[in-house]
Amino acid sequence: MDAVEARIGLFLAPGWQMRPGERAALEGVLAMTEPGIAIELGTHRGGNLRRIASHHAHVHAFDLTSQVDQADFSNVTFHIGDSHQLLPGVLGQIEREGGNVTFALVDGDHSPTGVKRDVLDLLNSPAVRHGVIVLHDTGNIAVRRALAAIDYASFPKITDTHLDFVPPLPADGALAETWAGLGLLIIDSSHEGPGALPYVEVRRRQDWREFVIDARRQSRRVAGITLRRLGLHPAQRRR
Repeated sequence: MDAVEARIGLFLAPGWQMRPGERAALEGVLAMTEPGIAIELGTHRGGNLRRIASHHAHVHAFDLTSQVDQADFSNVTFHIGDSHQLLPGVLGQIEREGGNVTFALVDGDHSPTGVKRDVLDLLNSPAVRHGVIVLHDTGNIAVRRALAAIDYASFPKITDTHLDFVPPLPADGALAETWAGLGLLIIDSSHEGPGALPYVEVRRRQDWREFVIDARRQSRRVAGITLRRLGLHPAQRRR
């Protein structure tokens, strides 16, 4: 595949469940990641796997069923079954062999319990020391609830937490579910101190504080104007 075909493939490749912006972001993250061992949770038709495999020496791909021609992926080990049962064993093997997972994509079990368990299995593993963890469908309510429940501060190796690395587009229709959005966790085991809290949550708290301060300022201003219209100085209301 030449360079032009590879670039076009980012937007036209069949069987890829990500939006074009998500594809481009994923490709950018992969290009910046050390080409070591990668893990994919949720292979489906192999759209993400093709790009992950092209950037890494070896990939461990997990899914409940196989929907791809495994012969097309010479550097991929396929694990068919429940990732919650299979992933810890594979991570343990990588650790015993002295390996490091430089990239992981969480896009398998989308139940709140399942998403949280997959992420915690990765974060708790000594085999995940330096690299990135990409989270798909962070705009989905159930997925987001699970991700928000994780105690990121308890993992010192998390240096950055971006749950809206690529924000999702609004769902079509009032009752439609959102299945999009990319989150990003940056891992560095040499980092000391508490793990980084979700950037979006920190910003929201900061925005709320600024809103409250501004609201108080505006209320004092309105109260002052009202008192002046009544012929009173604002200081008189405290007497």
